[in-house]
Amino acid sequence: MSEDLVSKIEELIKSERGDVGRLQDILTAIKKGESTSFDDNQYIESLTQSQSPSNTSSSDNIVTDSKPENAFDNVISEPSPEVPSPQVSHKETPKKTPVRKYASVGIVVAIILVAYIGLDVYAVNNLQFRPHHGQQVVISDTQLAIKSDACNPAYFPATFTKYEITAFYNSDEIEKATISGSTLSPKSAATLDGIFAINKDAVAKIAKENATFDGTKATITTSVDAPIFGIIPYQVDKQYPAQEFQNRIKNPPPGTFDCM
Repeated sequence: MSEDLVSKIEELIKSERGDVGRLQDILTAIKKGESTSFDDNQYIESLTQSQSPSNTSSSDNIVTDSKPENAFDNVISEPSPEVPSPQVSHKETPKKTPVRKYASVGIVVAIILVAYIGLDVYAVNNLQFRPHHGQQVVISDTQLAIKSDACNPAYFPATFTKYEITAFYNSDEIEKATISGSTLSPKSAATLDGIFAINKDAVAKIAKENATFDGTKATITTSVDAPIFGIIPYQVDKQYPAQEFQNRIKNPPPGTFDCM
């Protein structure tokens, strides 16, 4: 009994619980073989009983505190993998928009381009020409400086580089009139300069054959060169029997020259 009491007192002294001086006196008296009083026994029991609940409560607090911290950490860390998902869908949206815009712009440009070319070709196809009644100037024994009236009856501008009238006999070129090009405003006319040239060799060949002129073997071709945008070659060709072309010049039918 005394050994158990001695160990309790020594433990209390070591942990510095209670009055260490009083405990030291009690321990000394016990070792001398003296008996302890009732008050000393009660004092030692009260200190011993108060020690065990405190240790138990402190250990319980440590256990209970650790669990919520771990659980809370798990709750916070779980949503992190979901964060990138809305960012991916957000980035995909702007990639498709420029493609649709460029496609729409390309379609509009193509429509405008085709319409412009169509209008330009239409205006060139409807150009009208007639000889200008004025004085002709001799340049050489085979060339004359001439003038021609050109009319654009369309509602769109027309640009051409040259207008040519070529006469053939038996597929040989006999003479050619070349009129310089210009840009004609809608519903307007202009007087243009040109050159009339005779193929001296072809005429000499016909004279040498001493054959009667056959009008059915003579043809007239007209051509208008009008490069679209200045780079796309475009030409309007027409062909007439010589007699028909001559009649059109002498007695122009309605719609031959619509500009005043």
